[in-house]
Amino acid sequence: MAELVAAELRRSITVAMRRLSASSLMPASQGNLSARDRDTGNVVITPHAYPYEDMTPDDLVVLGPDGEQIGGRLDPSYDALLHVGVYKARPEVFAVLHTEPPYVNAFGALGRDILPVTTTGLKSANGTTPIMPFRHRRDEAFTTEMLEVMGDSHGVVWQNHGLLVVADTVENAAERTIGIEFNAQVMHLALRAGEPQTLERVGADMIVA
Repeated sequence: MAELVAAELRRSITVAMRRLSASSLMPASQGNLSARDRDTGNVVITPHAYPYEDMTPDDLVVLGPDGEQIGGRLDPSYDALLHVGVYKARPEVFAVLHTEPPYVNAFGALGRDILPVTTTGLKSANGTTPIMPFRHRRDEAFTTEMLEVMGDSHGVVWQNHGLLVVADTVENAAERTIGIEFNAQVMHLALRAGEPQTLERVGADMIVA
């Protein structure tokens, strides 16, 4: 019997979430991460409210392409259908990661876009990381609006909540998240001293390191 999702995909999610949780990018069991299997089209996602330090590949939940649960004993993340909606709208995306980084959230609380003030930030976000206005419900309408706000960026900030990043692999989603938070921290420090020079007019593909 064929696997619903590749075992390596499951492993990569648990490794990434332990790393991100240990880096203080998510308080407690907040946040979520999913990946789409390139062969089956199924989505594997972290369960709802489960401690990342204890999570194993067997604890993950598998969803069909339309969001129905087809594997796993636990409930999927609250944002499961949002993840599925992103995959339906963006065929080039194979990983979706939601975290709550403190510096990113600080700019989100201010309603201020995070500008690329470092080459790391430019590459990680593919430019500016925009702010999605706060909404009480993260439903289909939220997903549609969020993707419009995101545009060509690799990430978007949910105002007063957190960061969502898309990528082609789980590992790249994690790297982009770390890079966007690093850039937000540098922007915060630079604003305390003056007005930072940004890289808004520089294409991310022009940066090699």
